Amino acid sequence: MKVYLDAVSTTNVNKDVLDTYKKLLDKYYCNSDALYDDGVAIYDMQEKSRNIICELLGIKKNELIFTAGASEANSLAIKGLAFKHPERKHLITSIYEHSSAYNSFKQLQEQFGYEVTYLMPDENGQITKEAVKKALRDDTLLVSIMCVNNEIGVMNNINEIGQVVKKHSGTYFHSDITQALGKVDIDLTYVDMASFSAHKIHGLKGSGGLIKKEFVELSPIISGGQQEFSLRGGTSNALVNIVLAKTIRIALENKDKYHNYLNELNKRLIDGLTGLVKINTYPSSLNTLINVTSKITSEVLLNALNQKGIMVSSKSTCGSRKNELNRTLGSMDIDEDYSIRISFDYTNTIEEIDYFITCLKEILDKYA
Repeated sequence: MKVYLDAVSTTNVNKDVLDTYKKLLDKYYCNSDALYDDGVAIYDMQEKSRNIICELLGIKKNELIFTAGASEANSLAIKGLAFKHPERKHLITSIYEHSSAYNSFKQLQEQFGYEVTYLMPDENGQITKEAVKKALRDDTLLVSIMCVNNEIGVMNNINEIGQVVKKHSGTYFHSDITQALGKVDIDLTYVDMASFSAHKIHGLKGSGGLIKKEFVELSPIISGGQQEFSLRGGTSNALVNIVLAKTIRIALENKDKYHNYLNELNKRLIDGLTGLVKINTYPSSLNTLINVTSKITSEVLLNALNQKGIMVSSKSTCGSRKNELNRTLGSMDIDEDYSIRISFDYTNTIEEIDYFITCLKEILDKYA
């Protein structure tokens, strides 16, 4: 039996999305910037997709930049803003941002002379508006706080944080909403920029976007032509951008459709884990991501579960092959050497949860 419990890392592609993409591939291969009829047709479909996505997310039609995913979008938002406004050298972020955001700040700090304030989570695992307010300065250019952490599942109130930031009119607010999109309600009223990926919500890898309010000015990170408002050079991956609209629409529909079912899976999993391991959850934790600490090392546990066909992870997959300290778990005093991350979505079944619990018990009895 194969059981996939690493939905935070990536998801399988929705059948309707994949079928649409395959049909497009068979017919549309021209460059979307070409001026002959076939090129114009692809361009028009891409722009229709952009408009649909903007409507779904409640933003203006010129406020979405197609990217290859959230990592690129984070880099464009953070470095693009910094390079456009080099006169302001103070930036604020959290210690547990995704590596694509965190390393963008590190690069600005170490190579370009920026001063970065890294905020620590409070006792509930959150970055609070009070911490952000305290860190703000007259020369602060950007605050970047993720909406949902990808390793512990804690949710930050980006609406409250954004309101605090907006009181300082010269400061921009960016949020990585990758793990929130399609899972929780997102209010972008006070968010100037937001990053997301398609493959976290049953879309295609190499697909995503940066929401950028029209008053925000950026310098391009990928230089090129007029593509994406001259902010992302290179031939558009138009067909991927076209099916992104369907991906987001389905994800938003399923957020409400499967709400009760996901709560049921969560309860089943929590009940099964109770007494077996230490469950590292917080009041604001996402109900589809659970971090646990056991009495055996994560390496042994992962290998044992893998032999039984169960796929989970011990840390963010972006850092899974690096021997460096885990910023998220370390900031919350969770022992990364003994912790694993379990994540699921509406494609999982109660039977799979039960199988995981049964196997976990067997492994702990054998090795603990």
